Amino acid sequence: MDQYKSARAEADHVAALLRFALMRAGVPEGEAARVRGVVTGSGRAYVELGALRMGSAVKLCEALPLAGDGAAPSPPADSLG
Repeated sequence: MDQYKSARAEADHVAALLRFALMRAGVPEGEAARVRGVVTGSGRAYVELGALRMGSAVKLCEALPLAGDGAAPSPPADSLG
């Protein structure tokens, strides 16, 4: 039971940090609130992100360092429509 509680605390803590980071990146609080910590029956901790609207996903991508030189890579050709 202690392992489960520890995993739950870790997952909840990291989920809270990620929610805060998303809001700092401009993702609305209502969408960031969907991020939650989960723990499997075996005691493994995860953070569930859920779905983001396109605008929020773009804001997240802009906030993340996606390339070593700071330039964002081009999207895959099949995502352009």
